[in-house]
Amino acid sequence: MFCFAPEVDYPYPAFNAETAKRSLTFASFNNVSKLTPRTLALWANVLKAIPDSRLLLKAPSFKDATAIKVFGQRLQDLGVALERIEFRGPTGLSDTMAEYGDVDIALDPVPYNGGTTSLQALWMGAPVLTIAGGHFVSRMGASFMHAAGLSEWVSTDDADLVRRAVALSQDRQALLRLKQGLRQRLQALPAWDIDQYTRDMQTAIRRMWMASSLRSLP
Repeated sequence: MFCFAPEVDYPYPAFNAETAKRSLTFASFNNVSKLTPRTLALWANVLKAIPDSRLLLKAPSFKDATAIKVFGQRLQDLGVALERIEFRGPTGLSDTMAEYGDVDIALDPVPYNGGTTSLQALWMGAPVLTIAGGHFVSRMGASFMHAAGLSEWVSTDDADLVRRAVALSQDRQALLRLKQGLRQRLQALPAWDIDQYTRDMQTAIRRMWMASSLRSLP
């Protein structure tokens, strides 16, 4: 959908052997407006399908105890024990990016996908599990993951996402290898080559200007 470049040189998390031994941590750093009933139900099904997993939710709204209570209750009503959920409030961007070191897999909300949030997750080593919807806002995640060469992380529907979550989380060593090399992988791809993107944009604008100039000649 667009080319991504980070604001500063955020240090890459040190994913190591201990990462593959911890409880599998799914996460979303999206604003709570994207945590729709369908999204929460979908993520609850993921947690129920992977019993030893947990869910980390980080958003500005979670600085408020009432917001934590409301979303905690919603997930409890969907059959998820509260001890499997962690809420984190807002921090500065550098600290937020560093927190992806605690994340194994990022979950994309539906039907309104993450945008910059998903790209930040990828940059910090968290692959994004998403569903390819039927509209622009519900296909952003699919766009990012296809551009990253990770089509196996793109699901067709809710049930398929749960199946993929189970399959992709079973081989923790394969997941660890992906996480360790994810930024290097992205840096070799066009969607993360901001210099080439800028040159291509400059060329396109110049061509449009030249074409317009020729049409204006008598």
